[in-house]
Amino acid sequence: MRLFRIILATCAAAALLAAPADAGQPHPPDAVGAALKAFDTHTIVAKSSPDPGTFVFDLVRDPRFPDRLTDIAVECGNSRLQPLLDAYILGGDVPEISHVWRDTTQPSCGFSTFYEQLFALVRQVNASLPPDRKIRVLACDPPIDWSQVRTPADAEPFHDRDASIVSVVKTQVLQKNRKVLMLFGLGHLTHNGGSGAVSQLEREYPGAAYVVADHYGFTTDNARLERRLGAWPALVPMQGSWLGTLDASYFPTSREYPPGTRGYPGVDAYLYEGPADLLLREPLSARAVLDTDYMNELRRRAAAVDAPPDSLEWPEFFFERERRSGVLLRG
Repeated sequence: MRLFRIILATCAAAALLAAPADAGQPHPPDAVGAALKAFDTHTIVAKSSPDPGTFVFDLVRDPRFPDRLTDIAVECGNSRLQPLLDAYILGGDVPEISHVWRDTTQPSCGFSTFYEQLFALVRQVNASLPPDRKIRVLACDPPIDWSQVRTPADAEPFHDRDASIVSVVKTQVLQKNRKVLMLFGLGHLTHNGGSGAVSQLEREYPGAAYVVADHYGFTTDNARLERRLGAWPALVPMQGSWLGTLDASYFPTSREYPPGTRGYPGVDAYLYEGPADLLLREPLSARAVLDTDYMNELRRRAAAVDAPPDSLEWPEFFFERERRSGVLLRG
């Protein structure tokens, strides 16, 4: 009997050691895999950016990534500097690469750490890939040359950012039968039949895009609905899920929709990277803030376009807004 008990105890201990440490705990869904799978049926996967979590970086680091797409199109990149960006992404010695995101029509791009890190990460991933699998990053902001801007009229030809996005994605991706991850503010991406870039592209290429919106909190009953979303990160499709049955008013849209509209209008999937109360704001780039020449150039640009003093064109207003904000998105 004593020997039998020893054998039982030994077997139980062996089974415990063999079991995974998180046995019995639910695993988060494969959100990265779900996004990559969308390329099976779509030429474009369009996601709002910058990312409130690490999803985009996890996506780029995934070994499946280079097999599913060819390009990443970004909002914070001056298309005039595409040759500079190409050289950097392919591993070239480009000491002034920051001009790509600092010299756009959007001053906030210059303070972004997201794009600075994204470009460096893609460059590193490409270093281990053969030439035919290297990822290209496409700068989609209008090709403004700030050295030539002295008056508001000089900047006026570069105001239509959606037209620039459409031109780049159409000529560099769709006409070449390539596939692209688009990273832009959601207003450029939804299928709403309006003037946004994706809506314009889909008039010629119907159904080309799979649009992903980030979770920043439901407008009503947020805590209960977040519990229902469960583990994260999760990419939940609108069609066929309970999210698609919610009234559109539960989602933080910038437009009003007819009563009875269901789901997140113009969006195909919803990325949940954790409760809204725990999401962090993107920090400012210390390199940009401490670059006095760049700060003076931003002030010159703001004056050139007659930007009002309470606008983000002026670094001082931008910094004051940041000073008053917490580190959390809802802080």
